[in-house]
Amino acid sequence: MEIDPEIISYVVSLLLAILSLVFGDKYIKYKQKFADSQQLAVKLSAALKATSDAIEDDKITPEEQKTIVEKWKDLIDSAKGLLEVKKDK
Repeated sequence: MEIDPEIISYVVSLLLAILSLVFGDKYIKYKQKFADSQQLAVKLSAALKATSDAIEDDKITPEEQKTIVEKWKDLIDSAKGLLEVKKDK
């Protein structure tokens, strides 16, 4: 009994199509989560840098205080957004 190569290629193509449908959606979702996590790390770095720069001279000016609060609020809001997305799914 001989199997036609066209049938084998058709079956393999069909299996690959099914796998791409199943895992393609997950790939897109996790790729976005990774990008969001990476952005969160950048915001954490910015908040820590602003805090470090402000306390370097043992004085925190009103401008530095405003910058620190803005950076940390932005970080917290981004983290909350990441957690809310997780709860929904």
